[in-house]
Amino acid sequence: MLCQTIVVFCLMLVSAFSMPMKRCKGKAVNIMLVMDSSSSIWIEDYKKQLQFARDLVDNFDIGQTNSHVRVGAITFSRTAHLDIPLGRYASKKKLQNAILKIPYRTGETNTADALHLLRTEIEPKMKVFTAPFMVIVITDGKSRDSWSTRYEASLLHKLGVHIYAIGVGYYYDLKELKSIASDPVRNIQLVSSYSALENIAKHFGVKTCEDITTPPPTTTTTTPKPTTTPTTPKPTTTTTPKPTTTTTTPKPTTTTTTPKPTTTTTTPKPTTTTPKPTTTKIPRLQRDDQSAISFGYDLLSMGAYRANMVTRFINTLLPHTGYGNFAVVTYAHCPTSFNVPITSLLNKSDADIGHSIKLNVPGLADVVHQIGNELYKESNINKTKTAVLFIDPMVSVITPGVVSETEKLKQKGAKVFLISVGRKEWQNKLLVRSLSSQPYHRYTYSAPNYNRLVQRAEYRPFQYRKMCKGYRL
Repeated sequence: MLCQTIVVFCLMLVSAFSMPMKRCKGKAVNIMLVMDSSSSIWIEDYKKQLQFARDLVDNFDIGQTNSHVRVGAITFSRTAHLDIPLGRYASKKKLQNAILKIPYRTGETNTADALHLLRTEIEPKMKVFTAPFMVIVITDGKSRDSWSTRYEASLLHKLGVHIYAIGVGYYYDLKELKSIASDPVRNIQLVSSYSALENIAKHFGVKTCEDITTPPPTTTTTTPKPTTTPTTPKPTTTTTPKPTTTTTTPKPTTTTTTPKPTTTTTTPKPTTTTPKPTTTKIPRLQRDDQSAISFGYDLLSMGAYRANMVTRFINTLLPHTGYGNFAVVTYAHCPTSFNVPITSLLNKSDADIGHSIKLNVPGLADVVHQIGNELYKESNINKTKTAVLFIDPMVSVITPGVVSETEKLKQKGAKVFLISVGRKEWQNKLLVRSLSSQPYHRYTYSAPNYNRLVQRAEYRPFQYRKMCKGYRL
């Protein structure tokens, strides 16, 4: 009996999940997808975002006329790109294939530029296309310029564009999402990951379809009103005003008001809560035992604060790399004691007294030399080697010894990355650029301050993807 019950239950589950989702039939709308392509997104997660867009399109009747659904797509990172102009494709299959082929671009999150490009794309078409305009913005982080983002969103709101904002992960700016969305309550969707985003494609398609029903009724209700008023209400009010108004007219009014509750749906509420429990961690990369990375900085010149922040950066970034071995070099050798015991100055010349204190303090050149010693130990001979050197224009001094030691590292085959922290300009930029492997722009990074350095490692680690062995492109 128990086995029969289990079989029946399994069949019910199969039939439930095999039932086709309700599609949006007979609805006309112009939809623009605005998708994040910044460095904070893994290539795998970016593909999931495209898959979400593809699945979302599957809900609609795609075409190029005012009775179909037109779709366009914009991606944004450092700049915005119009990947699919609105209404380019008349075939759903061709549109879906085009969405999956949108290239992955990296850079900062320039949401304002995306909204500006969106406005220039749809504003001329709003004079030609009669169907309403709907926009779906997807992002996982705060925009580079929040003020410009809010301003561009307000211009779209004035045009009457219906905008949804979807925040993915945990580092989006909720206030910014609310400023983008047309309705800061109903038009906000929050999901914990791009995997969770994929799961809501069908339900989100149903939600958008239901919201499309609000504009068309305004055109259809205007036509039946004149037809009903000359026929039914006029005779009833002239013959028996009191009875007919109490018995007959409330009936139609109740029937006409019944569509109203259907428009105020409660379905969007569950959709916002369902993705919350699903949490996905960044997939672990396979570590390569035949690889080693060594981080280096001059502890004595950097000081305690800078050293602590650099350490936080290394601890945050290291799990995202695929290296099998690592090292950190902060000084080449312990400096001789700075203390000088009580020493007699009697019977000494001024010249001897002037050279009484001698210090042997290691510097940045010694750090680079020690990095080479660590990487080229006998146990590491067959390993691929990467060196990362932290410098600060406020305290670091690039001596000929530093240039010579970094050159030795590169000649031995190590890749040398340079991370410069601080707003101050280097006096000799060409000299600094010569320290890293070439071309320098592929091997150098900069941050305006140490807080920003750590934040980038926490929120956008794959800005450093060239430095992260094992990152899958």
